[in-house]
Amino acid sequence: MKNRFNMTGVLFLYILRRDWLKLLIWAVALSLFAGGFASAVYEMYGKDPTGLMAMYETLKNPAMIAMLGPTSASAETYTVGAMYAHEMILFTALVFGIVSIMHVISRTRKEEDDGITELIRSFQVGRLANTTAIVIEMFLLHLVIIALSTGLLQVQNVPGMNLSSNLLYSTSLGMQGFLWAMIALIFVQLAAGAGSARGLSFLTLGFFYILRMATDMNALDASWFNPLGWSYLVNVYVNDSWLPIVIAFVASIVFIALAYILEQARDLGAGYLPERSGHAHAKERLLSLPGLVLRLQKIFIIGWLFALFICGAMYGSIFGDMDDFVSENEIMKQMFLHNSDYTIQEQFMSVLFVVLSLLSTIFIVGSLMKLVNEEKKGRWDQLYATKLSRTKFYWYHVIMASILGVIGQFSAIFGLYLAQRSVMETPLSLWEITRAGIVWIPAIFFFIGILAVLIGWLPRFTVIIWAYLIFAFFISYFGQMMDIPEFATNLDVFSYIPKVPIEEWKWGTIIIIKLIALLMMIVGFIGYKKRDLVSE
Repeated sequence: MKNRFNMTGVLFLYILRRDWLKLLIWAVALSLFAGGFASAVYEMYGKDPTGLMAMYETLKNPAMIAMLGPTSASAETYTVGAMYAHEMILFTALVFGIVSIMHVISRTRKEEDDGITELIRSFQVGRLANTTAIVIEMFLLHLVIIALSTGLLQVQNVPGMNLSSNLLYSTSLGMQGFLWAMIALIFVQLAAGAGSARGLSFLTLGFFYILRMATDMNALDASWFNPLGWSYLVNVYVNDSWLPIVIAFVASIVFIALAYILEQARDLGAGYLPERSGHAHAKERLLSLPGLVLRLQKIFIIGWLFALFICGAMYGSIFGDMDDFVSENEIMKQMFLHNSDYTIQEQFMSVLFVVLSLLSTIFIVGSLMKLVNEEKKGRWDQLYATKLSRTKFYWYHVIMASILGVIGQFSAIFGLYLAQRSVMETPLSLWEITRAGIVWIPAIFFFIGILAVLIGWLPRFTVIIWAYLIFAFFISYFGQMMDIPEFATNLDVFSYIPKVPIEEWKWGTIIIIKLIALLMMIVGFIGYKKRDLVSE
């Protein structure tokens, strides 16, 4: 076994020297995201018990539980800390998981696919040395994040948020990041390549998020078997429990051991999952650019459309419980009194489509990003050498992303429509739900426009689009719960979209956003047509 880990320390120092700046940025950004808004929440709700109780009742409704998870707090124990953790911990755990998955796969299977691992192993390097170095790197990274986040919460000195609870909150999130990094290591061994490993990891993360929607509302004890459930089952700021942390840590060790067993028996560049054998001759549609690109993205597109449909259906399935919930709750009755012209489902639908539209945006950004990612890997070189023009290359990808954005949004719409129809005595019509959903499509096009500009003029910095997407999600979702400065809200394109049917359809705003998106696509095309090809 000593030979299998030979040169682990040397590899770790090399990886740390290469990644230190990125890891530092991630540590600071994730710590700020996890713990940087506690004082703002306290200023808004901590000094007004009525507002805090209104939030407690709001977050207890089925729609909020489906999105944020449950809380073990009662009305008497629902403090600012309990509300902050209830709002933040699950979505922050998702962000931690996504970042960890992307980093682990890029530093393991992607380097293996690129031939870097083969070169390293030509020296006296153990078979498990690189994996162990990555494990150490991820463990230390999340220790730093835990320390930074705890310190940030502590210096804000929010009443009711003491040191031990702050440490538990930060540790819960840090452990989620490390846990999903180790889960990604399993798929690194199973999958045939980095793309498949990434897809399987994100599919698993999405599956457990959707699964916990059902268990959190109907069988909370079952959430103990869900890795994402271990984030909020710590019941931080209520009755702090370290048991989920212990479970997550033990599970991580098991995943590391399993990854070791799989890797030491696996050939370099191979995977355990069987690959479907291709046809002896290519189909005629592969001779065209549309046919080739659709073939390359087929699994990605089908997977995302199915996921959007399921997300819409899961949200629609709770519409039948909302009337009973509000009718039994006096505070909720008062909250909905000023919107008595609309049903409770209509009011919640305007909020749910913020989340569904952001998911559709992630889908089309991932699709369009493949244009520049494949270019960086040199896979388009042979096609660029043919008579295919850059104009056709660029506009086909942009138009396809736009069409997929519309299809993805309708997939979520149909899922929501079919589910709510099966649980409501008087269901909403397909047109009502469609109007509430399609109004967000211009904002989705806006993201295509931003990414198009980056691809055309700053192809090495396309990752900026993900930062703006996270910013838009935070402003759109938490903006009403926190005192966000107006200038920050104005930078979020989703803030300009009317929340139909509660708000009137604003044709002027919709048209302007579409025109700006189209202008950015044209600007991106100008840069793409003139610039040199890029490589990694």
